[in-house]
Amino acid sequence: MRNRPAIPKIAIGLAAVLGTLAAPALVHAQETTALGEIIVTARKRAENLQDVGVSVSAMGADELSRRFDVDIQSLANSAPNVVIDDIQQGPGSPAAISIRGVGTTDVEKNFDPTAGVVVDGVFIGVNSGAMLKALDLESVEILRGPQGTLFGRNSIAGVINVTRGRPEYDGFGGAVRAGAGNNGDLQLDGYVNVALSDRFAFRVGGAMRENDGWFHNETLDKDVGETDFTAVSPSFSFKFTDDLEFYYRFDKTWQDQDANTVHNVAQPDQVFCFFYDQCAQAVDVPQSGDRYVVLQNGDDPYQSYFDTELHLANLRWSVNDRDTIEYVFGDYSTDEKVYQDWDATPLTLYHTDRPAAWEQQSHELRYTHAGERLTYTAGLYLWDSHYRIDLVSYIGFGDFLFGLPPGTVLTVNQTVIQDTDSKAAFFEGDYAINDRWTVTLGGRYTEDDKDSGVIDPIMPELAVEGSPDNPFTESWSEFTPKAGLRYRVSDAAMVYGLYSKGFRAGGFSGRPGTYEAASIPYDPETVDNYEFGWKSEWMDGRLRLNGSVFFMKYDDKQEEQSVPTSQGTGQQTIVVNAAQAELKGIEFDFAAVFTESFRLNGNLGLLDAEYKELVDPITQTDLSSLDLRRAPDVTGTISPVFTFPALGGAFTVQADWRYIGDQELTFLNSPQSHVPAHDILDASVNYDLGDMTISLWGMNLTDDDSWSQAYDVGADVNFAGLWTYAATRPPRSYGLRLTYQF
Repeated sequence: MRNRPAIPKIAIGLAAVLGTLAAPALVHAQETTALGEIIVTARKRAENLQDVGVSVSAMGADELSRRFDVDIQSLANSAPNVVIDDIQQGPGSPAAISIRGVGTTDVEKNFDPTAGVVVDGVFIGVNSGAMLKALDLESVEILRGPQGTLFGRNSIAGVINVTRGRPEYDGFGGAVRAGAGNNGDLQLDGYVNVALSDRFAFRVGGAMRENDGWFHNETLDKDVGETDFTAVSPSFSFKFTDDLEFYYRFDKTWQDQDANTVHNVAQPDQVFCFFYDQCAQAVDVPQSGDRYVVLQNGDDPYQSYFDTELHLANLRWSVNDRDTIEYVFGDYSTDEKVYQDWDATPLTLYHTDRPAAWEQQSHELRYTHAGERLTYTAGLYLWDSHYRIDLVSYIGFGDFLFGLPPGTVLTVNQTVIQDTDSKAAFFEGDYAINDRWTVTLGGRYTEDDKDSGVIDPIMPELAVEGSPDNPFTESWSEFTPKAGLRYRVSDAAMVYGLYSKGFRAGGFSGRPGTYEAASIPYDPETVDNYEFGWKSEWMDGRLRLNGSVFFMKYDDKQEEQSVPTSQGTGQQTIVVNAAQAELKGIEFDFAAVFTESFRLNGNLGLLDAEYKELVDPITQTDLSSLDLRRAPDVTGTISPVFTFPALGGAFTVQADWRYIGDQELTFLNSPQSHVPAHDILDASVNYDLGDMTISLWGMNLTDDDSWSQAYDVGADVNFAGLWTYAATRPPRSYGLRLTYQF
C-alpha cells in the first residue's frame, strides 16, 4: 500500500476517540436510548440492515435532513472505500464513482459505468446524469462489491441505491426550503402532498438553484462557472385495491452552465509546453498559478446546457401475505450541448462542440416470496439505449502535427451513434436451515447486443462498413452467480461469508481516430468478490459495529487511454482488455449513542489495489507497476452529532471529517495528476423550533483544492503526450437555510 504510515495513524485515532468516549457512555447507559432500526432495500425487498449479508451503508430521511449535500458527490463520506468526484468534463456534472478501487472516469456515454446509480428502482446507465441532485431523498444505500445478481451489468463496483419521497395517503402536507450562501448561491426547493382519498394521492416537487461559480477567467477578465438548475417533479399513487398499487413519477430538469473550467498542467516534455510555451508553473501548479483562476479563451459559446427527463412507473401486487409481484418501468433521456476549451490556455489549441443525446428504457418484472424458511426474488429484465454525439473538434496545433502555418485552426467532424439491447433473467434466495444458519444462492444470466456507427469524413472506409446504416455489431453473454452463508451468533450479532461476481459490458470506442479503433470491440470485464463480514450491536443496542474483509479478482479489465494518431484530431481514445488486478481490504462502519445528546458515526476503509498484469496497448510494455486510478489506500470519516435543547427549541450540531489517502487520476500516473492525501471538513448547526428549522452550514471548510479530475491527452509509455488538463474541487462554501414543514 502507498503511504503506509497513514493507516495506523487514522486507525489509532479512531480507536482513541471511541475509547475516550466509551467510558462516559457506560456511565450514562441507563439514560441513553438505543440506535434505531435501519430498513434497507439493498436486495429489492425490505430487510433490517443488521440481517443483510452484504456490505452496505445506509442513511435514512432524518440523517439526510441534517446534511447539506448538493448532489451525491459528498455522500462518499458516508461509506468506506468510496470516492465520488465531479469530473467536470461537460454539462450535467458527469460522475466518477469508484468503490473499492473499481471505477471509470470518462464522459463519453459508450463507457458503461462500473457503479450503478439506481433511482427508485431505475438504473441510470450513463455517468452524466449519475451525479444525482440531493433533492427529496428518502434514503440512500451504498452497496460495496459486485451486485451482479439483482442489479446486473455495470454494477461490478457496487450500487448507490436512492429512494425518493412518494405520495402519502394521510392528508395534506409538505415542506419548503430556501437558502443562500457565498459565491452567489441561492436555493429554493420543496414539495406539496395532497391525499384526495385513502386510495389516491399526488405530490408535486420542485427546485431552483443558482450559483455564480468560483473561478476567475484571467484571459477574459471575468468570473466564470455560473450554473442555473431547475427541476419539477409531479407524482401520484393510486390503490386499485388494498393489495394492488400503482405509482408514477415524472422528473424534468434544466441545467444551464458555463462550460468546463479546467487547467493546463503541461510539463516540459509535453507538446503544449515545449512547442507552444504553454506550461504549468510547477508539477502541482497550473499555468494560471492558481487553481481557481483559469485561462480559457471561449466567449459567448461558453454557455452549455444539460436537460433530463425521467418517467418512472411501478405496479405492485401483494398476492397474499407472502407473495408479491412488482413491475418497474423507467424511461430516462438527456439532451446536452457544450462548447468546451480543453487546452485551458489563452490560445485555441483544442476546443470541441459536443451536442449529444441519450435515451434508455428499462422493464423489470419481479416475483418475491417470503416464507418461513425460504425467501427469494426472481425476475426478468429488458433494457435498450440509444446514444448519439455530433462532435466538432477545433484543432489549433496543426502546425506541429501537419506542418500548417502557425495559427491555423482545423475543423474535424465526427458523429457516433450507438445502440444497446440487453435482456436478463435473475434469481436470489435465502433458505434458513435453522434459527442460526441461512444459505443464500443466486444467479443472473445476461445477453447484450451492441452496435456502433460512425460518420467521419477523414475515414471514408466507414461509409462502407461502420456507418449508422451498416454499423459494427457484437454480442456477449454472461452468467453472474452469488453464494453466501450467514450465521446468527446471537440476537445482536451475525457473521457471513459471500462470493459474488459482476461484469461490466463490452462495447465500441466512442471517440475513434482510426478505422481499427472504430471497428474492434472490447470485451466485458469481470470481478470475482470473496468476502467475510459481520454485523453486530453492543451496549444494549447503543453501539453498532459492522465490517468486512474482502478480496476481489479483476479480470479482462478495460483500460481506456488517449493515444496519439497521425490523422484526425491527432489523438484518439481506445479501449482494450489489457489488465488483471487484485483488490483486497478491510471496511468498518460504526454508529454509537453515548448520551441522549451525543452520537458518533463513522467509517474506515483500508484498500490494497494492484495490477497483476497490465500491458500497454500500443507498445506492449509491461505497466503492472502502475497504480489503479481513484484507489486511495485509506478513507475514513468521523461524524459527531450533538443535540441539546435551548431557546425553546433544539440545536443539532454536526461535523463530518473525511480523510482520503493519496491517489492517481490518470492511466499512466503522471506526476502532475497525482492527488496527495487530504482532509475535507463539513459542518452544520441546525435550530429546530416547531415546524421550522434554521440551518447554518459549511462545506469543505478546510478549503481543500485537490484535483478531482485529470487527463493525459495523446500519451503513451514512450511519449508524454500533447498536454495534461486537470480540474479542481469546489472551494470552501457556506450559507444559511430555512426549512418549514406543514
